[in-house]
Amino acid sequence: MNRNKKRLPWSPEGILQVTRGAAVVAGAFSLIVCILMVTTYVRLRASHPLDSTLIQAYVDRLAEAPEDESLKDEIRALDLLVRRAFFTGLWQIRIGSYLILGGVGVLLICLKIITIYTRKLPSPGGAGAQADQDRTSIVTRRLILAGGGLIMAAALVTSFLTQSILDEAAAGSLSGQEPVAEDTAAGTQWVDDGEFVENILDAEDLVNNWPCFRGPGGSARAVPGDYPLHWNGSTGEGVLWEIEVPLPGSNSPIVWENRVFLSGSNGTIQEVYCFDAGNGAILWQRPVDNIPGSPAEPPIVSEDTGYAAPSMATDGARVFAIFPTGDVACFDYEGNQVWAQNLGLPDNHYGHASSLVVYGDLLLVQYDDQSEPKLLALDTQTGEVVWKTLRDVTASWASPILVYTGRRPELILNATPFVTSYDPRNGRELWRVECLWGEVGPSPAYANKMVFTVNQYAMLAAISYETRGIVWEAYEDLPDASSPLATEEYLFLGTSYGVVTCFDAKTGEVYWVQEFEEGFYSSPVLAGDGVYFMDRSGVMQIFKADREYTFMGASPLGEPSTCTSAFVKNRIYIRGERHLFCIGR
Repeated sequence: MNRNKKRLPWSPEGILQVTRGAAVVAGAFSLIVCILMVTTYVRLRASHPLDSTLIQAYVDRLAEAPEDESLKDEIRALDLLVRRAFFTGLWQIRIGSYLILGGVGVLLICLKIITIYTRKLPSPGGAGAQADQDRTSIVTRRLILAGGGLIMAAALVTSFLTQSILDEAAAGSLSGQEPVAEDTAAGTQWVDDGEFVENILDAEDLVNNWPCFRGPGGSARAVPGDYPLHWNGSTGEGVLWEIEVPLPGSNSPIVWENRVFLSGSNGTIQEVYCFDAGNGAILWQRPVDNIPGSPAEPPIVSEDTGYAAPSMATDGARVFAIFPTGDVACFDYEGNQVWAQNLGLPDNHYGHASSLVVYGDLLLVQYDDQSEPKLLALDTQTGEVVWKTLRDVTASWASPILVYTGRRPELILNATPFVTSYDPRNGRELWRVECLWGEVGPSPAYANKMVFTVNQYAMLAAISYETRGIVWEAYEDLPDASSPLATEEYLFLGTSYGVVTCFDAKTGEVYWVQEFEEGFYSSPVLAGDGVYFMDRSGVMQIFKADREYTFMGASPLGEPSTCTSAFVKNRIYIRGERHLFCIGR
């Protein structure tokens, strides 16, 4: 009767049986995930996003037909897919590491339970059989422990090697580099000197002009004005003037009073241009050449980046430009070269793209490459290095923003894996938060004591300036090039595949998502109550800064554009693929 009695699951025999089954499942699961991780690692090792033979074949075709726009679009789309697959693989390995740790943990717990309950159950063969059973149990446990240890070790090694792939592909090794500034300590989380600093960003001449990428401090906010909503570059409607820019470039226009500045380069020639803001005439055009230390051959850059990606900066008396060769130059407003020097060829596989910022008498340069990522401050009058901060980050294509927090001015930078704040006066690190991953292109944003940082395949992090904690985060439809626009109420993001999202800046609630036919490389700008967002085809998409999507206009430029527009005194200055436009009434 008792022999046929069914074992209850909670009896010692039942618990032992269930636990053994769970141990087998956990071990098999960990082994399978480990195999998948190793397979993915081998695939990633052989598939650097810039070494795609298919992309190279398309590039070779483009060399034979350089005007083929459809072929250019195919290359851009294919490059995006290759990079997306590459970083998705890295993400899969990172998640796999956590899954294996969990699986091995379950296996060890099951092993402990099996050990306890095996000792409780009597052996039917007496003491000798019990001893044999104990010895077998010990051997089994050791084998399971060894197997679990090997699985865990393989997972950790694979994860470590995957990080080395990212370092090689996206930014290079940082071993042996000093992590922070010469006058600061590594790992600083917060510094408060208690000194009140005048808000230089409130200076009237700064806010009434457009002195750097995304306007004063990189805020992407225009001075309130009567900015047009409708124009057409093809017919001339609403266009006050347009002029062809001699050499290509993806840098955005900067404006000071009656002058507009751009740079251009074809890899052989580097130039700076000064245009009359009133009629578009070229006031002067100057080469940037014959600089000691400048490379004899131009560096290899991607088509999207080009040889003149960083936007210029001005202090109202001088104008500054930097190129992927490492050449940086200063001109006065009459076109006289004040100084020029080479900062060293940046080791950057897409080409240098970080734009310049001026703070007082300092020119601030985010120079994050694969060899020695650093932040530099150059004397605006002489070009001499005033201070240098070495950074423990990977290569970055983002640009710094200069903000005033109510306590002091801060320079905030994006690069994997940190968003980091520095004192612009001396390069001292003030705080950092780890929240980035991959090849960082978008710049940070700041509003209402909140810092926003984002990158595709990483996350959108909304960071409280007061606590340094991540208040909320998001993971879907994140940009790889376009920078966010932050206001006191809203946060706007746009992707390279055409999705624009409006968030509640305080809580992360998604107010609306709008899909467009074209994607965005430029960054959105707030002008009045409208958000102006230029898509890659050259159409300015305009919508209301509100919790509901409200269409305000869609104005075509007549040619593609990847640049962010400048908004000054009721006029909009837009750089297209070939021309500079002035839009106004």
